[in-house]
This record gives sequence, C-alpha cells and structure tokens, in this order.
Amino acid sequence: MRAEGKVRSRKYTSAAAPAPWRAVFRRHLAVLLAIKLAALALLWVLFFSPAHRTAVDGQAAGRHLALVPQADRRD
Repeated sequence: MRAEGKVRSRKYTSAAAPAPWRAVFRRHLAVLLAIKLAALALLWVLFFSPAHRTAVDGQAAGRHLALVPQADRRD
C-alpha cells in the first residue's frame, strides 16, 4: 500500500550531481568539436587561403572563356 503524503525521490536528479554519463558525453563532444574545427582550419589553409588565390582581371577571364572583346567584334 502506498502511504498518503509520502514523497519519493530518485537518486542523481539534482542539478549539483549530474549523471556520470553526461560528463563523459560532454568531454567526448568537446573533443570531437575540437577535431572538427582543426580539420576545417587545415582545409582552409591548404585550399582556400589567400596564398592559393590567383589574380583575375577582365582580359584573363575573357581569354579563359575564349570571348572576343567588343571592339574586335563586327556585326
């Protein structure tokens, strides 16, 4: 039988003592996010940094696309 007015409490429900799996999960998540950030930084340095950019002007783009300038075109 259940007594009236009796309050049951569960273990590990207070905010002061989180479940041990949460601490492990937070640490694991932090490590994975740090690895991901390092990988993204490495990719940026290897492929997208200013050292890998070339200067492009209108004439160079036209030569690449094989376009004829407006002055040379005859209708």
